[in-house]
This record gives sequence, structure tokens and C-alpha cells, in this order.
Amino acid sequence: MSQASTADAAALNTSTETSSSSGGDVLDNISNLPQRRTNRKKRERDRGIRKMFREGRASDEDDEDEKQEDGKPKRNLKALVNAEVKYEYLDHTADVQFHAWGASLKEAFEQVVVCMFSYMTDLDTVDIQDDISVDVQVKAHDLDSLLYAFMDEFIFQFATEDTVCKQVTINSIDLDNWTITATGRGEKFDLKKHPQGTEIKAITYSNMQIHQKQDRTDIYVIVDI
Repeated sequence: MSQASTADAAALNTSTETSSSSGGDVLDNISNLPQRRTNRKKRERDRGIRKMFREGRASDEDDEDEKQEDGKPKRNLKALVNAEVKYEYLDHTADVQFHAWGASLKEAFEQVVVCMFSYMTDLDTVDIQDDISVDVQVKAHDLDSLLYAFMDEFIFQFATEDTVCKQVTINSIDLDNWTITATGRGEKFDLKKHPQGTEIKAITYSNMQIHQKQDRTDIYVIVDI
């Protein structure tokens, strides 16, 4: 066989393998279409429900119907509306830095804990179950140690109770005695339902920052991963 014929045969084999591989990818994409369509419809529904609640056009009955659809518990749609994301993740050497903010110190503290749980799993997959909650109470000696203790207690509760908190509410904060009582709501972590994110080993004081202004508080916390 000539060198030209050999080259043509090799090119044909390569083309066949590429076509076969592409065909497999197409089949995989086709098989995933129902789930992708379901996820898209779910996102569109959530956006619509959020808009209706903001405009006051959704009732408690609408919320209840959604939760009971197909006989399965649904996400608390009112919680979805109120769960505005006020946090982000910043790159940091070997670790990660959380940046959370809010209109008050209380809200910023709440947001940084939600930020932490969001780093450990996808909170879009977490439902707020009425019968599952985490109550925490911490005491410290200054503002930085109060933040540290607050976040650390939720890590401890997750390690011992497996509860992922999608919503955190501070019930009381005393800056004279440096105490906080709070409640976290969500559900038990389940690998079959919740994707495993990055484990947070510890909170650190490294470059911890709490910036308070009249109408906004920003928090920066580096965690060990």
C-alpha cells in the first residue's frame, strides 16, 4: 500500500472514531434532556413565584400548593423570596475568604453563615423543613471572637447533627455582653440529594474584618479548607 493510501486510511479511522465519540456525546445529551428541561422549568417557576410575592400577587394557598405538588415536600417559596444572596467568595492562597454584607450587623452575621453552608453544598438543593432547626447560643469577649464563635458553632452543629442551614435568623444579639442566640433552618445533609462541596475545617482570625457603617456592614472571614 502506498504512503498516500496509508494516510487516507488513517484519516478515515480518525474520522470514524471522532464521529462515534460525537455520537455518544449526542446520545448522552439527548438522554439528559428531560432532567435539564425539568431543572429549567423549576428555575423559571421559582423566578415567577419570587416575582409574584414581591408584587403581592401570591397567596399562602399558592405556597401550600407548591409544597404539596406530587405529594413531595417543596421548598418554602416565601423563604426563597426573602433569601437574597448577600455574599461572595474571594480567592485566597490555599484557603478561601468569605465576604458577606447586610443592612445591619445582624444581617451580615446571618449572611456569612449562609455563605459558609453554600460553600459546603448547593443550597438550591436544600429544602427548609418545618420540623428541622438548629438553635445556637454563643458568648465571646469582643466582636471578632463573637463572629468566630458564631460561625464555629454552626460548623459544630453540622458535624454532629448533619443539618445544612439554608436560612439563619439571629433572635438576639447583645454587644454589651457579647452574646448571640440564633436559629438555623434547613434539612439533614444527604449525599443522594445534596452535592458535596468543600469541607470547612476551621474558622480563622487571619485578616478577619468587620466594617460597620450607618446602613451597611461588611464582613470578611478566611476559613481553613
